[in-house]
Amino acid sequence: MGWFSKRQISGQEQREEARYALQAIRSFLDGSGGPHDWDAFTSCSLRDPRLDRIRRLASAVDLPLGHEERASLEVLAEQAERLAEG
Repeated sequence: MGWFSKRQISGQEQREEARYALQAIRSFLDGSGGPHDWDAFTSCSLRDPRLDRIRRLASAVDLPLGHEERASLEVLAEQAERLAEG
């Protein structure tokens, strides 16, 4: 791992990363995301370990989305939203 991946991120960077995670999940749920947005979100690690956990859990949700899968992603979106609010 390079130095960048190990450095502490600021509160502002953490909130921006949380907003990115929130937007990625919500746009996937409502179908407004681009054709590769979900793949980009689920396949690229996030620096904040709490957000990366959310990303990993989101990537493990079975597709196509059923009621339970949608509910799981909504819970993850809520977690990301709380982190985005600081």
